[in-house]
Amino acid sequence: MKLSTKARYGLKACFILALSKDNMLALPELSSRTRVSPKYLEKLMRMLIKDDIVESIRGVHGGYRLKKTPEDISVGQIFRALEDNLEITACVSDECDDEYCPNRNILKKLYLSINDLLDSHSLQDLINDYKC
Repeated sequence: MKLSTKARYGLKACFILALSKDNMLALPELSSRTRVSPKYLEKLMRMLIKDDIVESIRGVHGGYRLKKTPEDISVGQIFRALEDNLEITACVSDECDDEYCPNRNILKKLYLSINDLLDSHSLQDLINDYKC
């Protein structure tokens, strides 16, 4: 499974928002720190806002910030918000209409294992493990 730039950049943006604590980060500042174009980053932020991970405030002192504490946001939540629920194939979402599908059971187990792992790590865990 290969994650798209949406997931990688979105996680990085959330990580940077988590590091900034409760401070609002304006789009140009967040773009500079993530090294992601403002236009693309704004698209990602809209997706994260839709899933109640990030909030935006308009105005002079506005910008973006996390809607919850880093402890309460899992990596899985972020990835699912940006990657169409992380469904690796139609078999996983029970949309497979092939009654003899050999992939359904094993891919469903893989999907559940990936989600369990990603849900077991919070943004705070990433901050605690940060070494750079």
